[in-house]
Amino acid sequence: MDVSAKLDDRLLRALSGDAAALPGDIASLTGYLRLIQDLLGERAVEHEPSWALACASAAEIETLQALETTVVERAIGLRVGDLDGVLTKLAIWRQLGEDSECRLRDRLILSLEDDLRRLARAGRG
Repeated sequence: MDVSAKLDDRLLRALSGDAAALPGDIASLTGYLRLIQDLLGERAVEHEPSWALACASAAEIETLQALETTVVERAIGLRVGDLDGVLTKLAIWRQLGEDSECRLRDRLILSLEDDLRRLARAGRG
């Protein structure tokens, strides 16, 4: 599987440490996260016939996991402006699953709490 063939330019730039290359659109980030998780799922079921291929596969998995973290970090940093955005962030939280890094999931929930407070204040004012 050629992972880079499935990743667009923004994701490839994010791989090189340019998280700002990712869109400021929560829905797009959700799509990226879904793509990354699909690729991770494909890697998880493949059986490599040699040690060298197994090592290459492990490196791809590590890269995809780092990219997943970068996408979630970008989502955490976004301030959503409506309930649809809040629900989309919540969907990202669900996509991460319980086996994901706990601190990352907690930070995402805290960013949701901030979004909800801001929306509640805007609704009152």
